[in-house]
Amino acid sequence: MKIVFLCGSLEPGRDGVGDYSRRLASELIRKQHEVAIVALNDRRITALYQGSQVSNETNVPVLRLPAAMDERKRFDYAGDFIKQFGPDWVSLQYVPFSFEKRGLPFSFSNHLKRIDGNFRWHIMFHELWVGLYGYSNFKLKVMGLLQKLIIKQMLSAIRPESVTTSIGIYKKNLGWKDVNLIPLFSNIPIVTPHPMQADRSDNSDNITAIHFGTFTSSLEEYKRQIDFLTAVGEKTGKTVCLQVIGDGGAHKEKALEISRQLLGKENVVDCGFQSEESVSSYMLKADIGISRADYALFGKSGSSMAMLEHGLPVLLRGDRPEDDMVEQDFPFREQLLYSNDAGKDLEKKEPVYFLNQVSDIFLDSLHEKDKEQDPNTLILVTRP
Repeated sequence: MKIVFLCGSLEPGRDGVGDYSRRLASELIRKQHEVAIVALNDRRITALYQGSQVSNETNVPVLRLPAAMDERKRFDYAGDFIKQFGPDWVSLQYVPFSFEKRGLPFSFSNHLKRIDGNFRWHIMFHELWVGLYGYSNFKLKVMGLLQKLIIKQMLSAIRPESVTTSIGIYKKNLGWKDVNLIPLFSNIPIVTPHPMQADRSDNSDNITAIHFGTFTSSLEEYKRQIDFLTAVGEKTGKTVCLQVIGDGGAHKEKALEISRQLLGKENVVDCGFQSEESVSSYMLKADIGISRADYALFGKSGSSMAMLEHGLPVLLRGDRPEDDMVEQDFPFREQLLYSNDAGKDLEKKEPVYFLNQVSDIFLDSLHEKDKEQDPNTLILVTRP
């Protein structure tokens, strides 16, 4: 099968959907498929780049189109690249803010429609519209309505044969005739050999917690998560140490101040931006992860999936719900913790290479559409 992924940016470590696309592409190439990626609105470069990027020791062909380039010209380059590659499927990895800085890509549908060829469209919705879930003021409601309209226009313009998303709340709200769920995987490859036991004997009196990604404005909920860690420390008689990895976003300093007040200044370390290998090592040595997401949205959080795949119990935002919305067969279900889980022990698991399973689910979703188009065709899927 030949597939071209479309995303916003491909700057390694700086764009979650770009990292996702590159990792998925490398896994599909490992499974003998031909895959390339086009970044349609890359804000990290100033000139067109056509070459390759490496993921999991695999070269992935890429075309990066700078955001500063005229929009029509960007899509002309993308269309020429796709026509030359000759894919069976073009897979749009959609996040509204990837394609327009305000999250309102009004002309996006028309440009996509100009890309023609003998291929079928697939869309993976990583996000839908703001205000869909949780807090929403008047401004967010208006923006959400516009983003919803843009999505409807896009679906109508290209009529994708396959539509997928990562969480149930998005599937329910898309309103499309047929939406399949494809779980996310970690954007952080697990380093080998696993240093899980490295230096553990020297830190037996410590519990190491890790926060990876961007802090949200829900600082009261974050304080509850730190209170949970404090309670675990009191129960076990151990010192809780927090490692904060990544840029952290606009609310980072306030979150760090809360952490220092509750855990002690000497027990909070701001590690800043780290390489993939370094992030993986931190996770493998930690005891628990803190997620910025709650039970309804954690399934779209790449940082949460990274911590779960690395074997960490993950503390979500908010209380354990009475009506658990987590899919019954979610493979990391037992690793999820909530702020009201008083007295729960921290149990670490072995790391899991979940990308292999997700890539199979992705391929199966496309092969199902092949069967629907020609029910008399027998398709054999081989998985190395």
